[in-house]
Amino acid sequence: MLPNPSCFEVTKRSPRPYRSLAGVTGLNAARGTAFIEDPANPGTAKLADGTVPITGFITRNAQVGGPTIADAIMPNRIELTFADTDMQSFEQAEELQAEGYGPNATLGTNGGGGQSIAGGQIVGSPGNGTTTVVGGAYLYSGSGANAAKMITGASAIGTKCSFIGGQFSVAQPGQIAEYVLVQILPPSRPDINTFRCRFTLMAGDGQ
Repeated sequence: MLPNPSCFEVTKRSPRPYRSLAGVTGLNAARGTAFIEDPANPGTAKLADGTVPITGFITRNAQVGGPTIADAIMPNRIELTFADTDMQSFEQAEELQAEGYGPNATLGTNGGGGQSIAGGQIVGSPGNGTTTVVGGAYLYSGSGANAAKMITGASAIGTKCSFIGGQFSVAQPGQIAEYVLVQILPPSRPDINTFRCRFTLMAGDGQ
């Protein structure tokens, strides 16, 4: 059995207050995924895409169908998930660390009480054998014309960053850049991730 790595960690919290928005129906999202308020649907969350400043990073996993009674009694389930249709909380961050390519949420499918590796992602169940969000990836992955949007181990320190699908990406023309890449670190799990990034809020934001 493998531990669930901390692929997202806020290292300097923001003085700005938490925000609450209605969740996105049908969306699983790992804690730390970036969201905006949907311009076309005020009061509702939408995965951050660089078109407007982020509302913040979701503070708990969001899960289609929401928590069950088993979630409240199984070991290692100290914090319940948000149901995808519930109001959800989002926090800002002055500085954070994030790592991992791939889907922004991974669903557990095994009932063995631990996690396993499949396709480079953490999968597994905390023990109840349901589709429980147990891991996330926070760096955008693209190929072809989208490769230039990826943050890689060779990205320059000082690169301005935005978001695609709630994940960090290199800011493109027309996108709002909110964070700066300030350090590339060893990963928390070398077997599934190649590096870890430290980001700081761009000067002038969050004042």
